[in-house]
Amino acid sequence: MEVKETAACGISQREFAIEFDNDELLEMVRLLRYVTDETDSYDEGFLEDLKSQMAYIIGPSLEEALPEEILEQKMEWEDTGISFNLTFNDEMARKLWQILERAETPDQDVDRELLNRMVDELRTINPMVVDNLPGTSRY
Repeated sequence: MEVKETAACGISQREFAIEFDNDELLEMVRLLRYVTDETDSYDEGFLEDLKSQMAYIIGPSLEEALPEEILEQKMEWEDTGISFNLTFNDEMARKLWQILERAETPDQDVDRELLNRMVDELRTINPMVVDNLPGTSRY
């Protein structure tokens, strides 16, 4: 797994991508499932690594409060053939951070619509991983 900045110059917001291999994608599905309804376990090392990379690449803005006005929401999954990428912008980085925080702090508020959309997009690009986990046919 690798978190990287993909665009910063000449645009209004920075953009990022997280690259997952098949095993890491499975761990992400388990993590999302745990955040959604606590019906699965997740690898704490995976979460720690993901949060550490995000904090390093994206920076302290992750822990700032969400702005009152969201300029543009960009978060989408892509199958590149060699990895699965989650691409998102600065605005959505904060929301993703809140989702990750919820795994460790169950009372953390999250954007349920975003969470469901992430799972639906995952199901579209790789239904084998999402639908073959017991109990993940619908969150």
